Amino acid sequence: MEQDEPSPQVDTPVSKSKSRPHRLMKRVSRACLHCRHRKSKCDLDGSGSPGVPPCQRCIRDGRECVLGGSNRGGRRIRRNKIKNFTPDINSPAQRTSTLDPNSPSHSETTQPISNSYPGPVVSVPSKPLPTITPVSVDDEDTASIGSVPRNPSDAWQCLTDIAKRGTDDPSPEATTDSLRPGPGGYSAYNPLQNGDLSHFQTKTGIKAYRLVQSRSLDPGTVWQLVARYAEHFHPYLPLVPRKYFHHTALDAFASNEKHLLTAVLTIASKDLVERPEIHEYCSKYMHELISGIAAGADCDVEAVEALLLLAEWEPQGLRPRIERVGRGEEDRAAWMHVGLALRSGYFLGLDRTCFRGDSSGDPDAEARRRLAWTSCYISDRLISVRIGRAFWSRGPGPMTGLVSQDFPSLQPVRDGEEDYAKIFQAMLDLTQLYGNVHEVLYSGMRTSNQMMMMGDYVKYVDDFRVAILRWKSLWGSLPCSTAMQTTLQLSYEYLRLYTNAFAFQAAISQSLTKQKNDGRSQREHLRATFNNVASMQDARFIYESLDAAKAYLTILVETVDPEQHLHFMPLRFYLYGIYAAVFLYKARSFGVMLPAEEMRVRDLVTQTTEILKRASAGPDDIGARYARLLELLWRPKPATAPSPANTQKSNEVAIQSSTPLAHCVPEQGGGYVYFSPANDFSWLDLEAVGDYVSGDPSSLSLDAFQNTALYQAGSDRPQIWPNPVWLGDTTGTLLF
Repeated sequence: MEQDEPSPQVDTPVSKSKSRPHRLMKRVSRACLHCRHRKSKCDLDGSGSPGVPPCQRCIRDGRECVLGGSNRGGRRIRRNKIKNFTPDINSPAQRTSTLDPNSPSHSETTQPISNSYPGPVVSVPSKPLPTITPVSVDDEDTASIGSVPRNPSDAWQCLTDIAKRGTDDPSPEATTDSLRPGPGGYSAYNPLQNGDLSHFQTKTGIKAYRLVQSRSLDPGTVWQLVARYAEHFHPYLPLVPRKYFHHTALDAFASNEKHLLTAVLTIASKDLVERPEIHEYCSKYMHELISGIAAGADCDVEAVEALLLLAEWEPQGLRPRIERVGRGEEDRAAWMHVGLALRSGYFLGLDRTCFRGDSSGDPDAEARRRLAWTSCYISDRLISVRIGRAFWSRGPGPMTGLVSQDFPSLQPVRDGEEDYAKIFQAMLDLTQLYGNVHEVLYSGMRTSNQMMMMGDYVKYVDDFRVAILRWKSLWGSLPCSTAMQTTLQLSYEYLRLYTNAFAFQAAISQSLTKQKNDGRSQREHLRATFNNVASMQDARFIYESLDAAKAYLTILVETVDPEQHLHFMPLRFYLYGIYAAVFLYKARSFGVMLPAEEMRVRDLVTQTTEILKRASAGPDDIGARYARLLELLWRPKPATAPSPANTQKSNEVAIQSSTPLAHCVPEQGGGYVYFSPANDFSWLDLEAVGDYVSGDPSSLSLDAFQNTALYQAGSDRPQIWPNPVWLGDTTGTLLF
């Protein structure tokens, strides 16, 4: 119906009070489309009937007044804005189709893909292409953002949100992409033409998982590995949600958590010597996923959890080469994996979970993110302590105060279950002590040296010893399984060693500064200084460091079951034992131990190497490789360098000797070598230890330990020290 021309009196500019009589206006919640688009007030009283079009503006502009629907209530979905909408009054059906493409009046038509296709015609419903209109200057208010961008990332996110407006419906081009004909006028692979109807069924769940799709693994093997991980590995770092340990959740695990599932499979298969191809398949896929994360691929919290799990166990399949003697390669790999997990966690905003008021809405998801970020903090502190490097993470926050209640996924569900939440809190408190000791005592070589010379370290070491004892009194009797209790005890003993060893190094440094030109070598001066430890000022620290190292090895020998517990423990507990044995070796070189005690320590180290071998799945496993390193380090040497013809005989005599003390306390030029003040290697630097036992830092290779040179490299070689002036370590790690 056409509208009458407006009268000339309407266009005459007059005041509002004269153009319309004052009357009570009734507010309505309806407006015409033209006024709604202009974001102006709509007066639907122009025809005399309240709430019925046309409105006054449409009458003045000569437009058809179409009443819009209400947008109140329900979920509002943004759609493309209609710019300069002028409906066609001659085709109301077309207007209805434009406003609501999903309306019942919208007809669906089908079209064949290609007329040249010889087989059955496959058709898809055609949908109208959405009209994309630019946002004009008049609509700047509709494209506004909630706040001013703080950085380029915020600006990029704003542009991304604007570009995604009106794209909620799937694109017709994407819908028909799989049915698009190939260069020859037909699809490259046609299941109908080839008679294969199974490809119409889209694979989902575990069947869509890469390793299952490629037939490297079958779903049954995947589930067996997941169950094996849940039984043996999961208790030591319970990051995997417990819901995935049910067989019915395997499809969801594979669909939603591919990084985490692959990490679980890689760790669970690392010791399957009877089927090494399984670990090879899992490791290759895990390496591909890690490379994607490093390259910036999209990932979620499950990728961070996967990296943390790998850092705790470091499967051998992820390394290109395996040395017969452990040289600290696991520390380097763990350092990189923890660093990548931390950067990914920061990018995902996991650090904001430390503040309980900043919740994302889902309590379970928030608790999982908080657990992952706290685990990042723990892993960062522990790996930095192990290799003597600076921290990457700022930590959970000084005002957080996380306790076991903040980790509901770790709390027991039924009576009798392990309370992993309390165990995690105990480890978190101990990790805080680790971090404080590292930041105060081992913060930097210059600061540490100055502290040693001035004697300021005494008060700090005493305070840390008191704090460590308080932790022991609080968490030492925590009711838990034997394996979990053992991990806490081992972590406690190594923290004692790490703290008191600093005072041992300080005593060495102070002794060197007091050396006089009396004709004695530095080796003789140091042995004379430490010959009577009880008279030294730092005697309590030296004794406690030795006691902590021996206590750690004693727990490994007497308490830990090598096949049932140590075999599945994280690698840090292996390396802590290696560090303790190397520490005792260096302490012995300064003459701290009496002959009887030195013999007992040697027997303890020998038993430790046997335990490490029993805990290994093969000769290339971590326990066997580092047991070989300790054997080479502690093996006594003959009094004189043997000739090649007498090498085998000399080795038999050294091995079959029933009086190892004769080799430990030799006469001049025999037995163990006594270090120079440069100390040759740090007890925290396993790579330097490997270089030392090899005899040549550049020749430590696989072939170097497969012949008689193995014993020559492992024996302590005689060295003549030209009394160098000790200037301190320039590598950033302590000399001891």
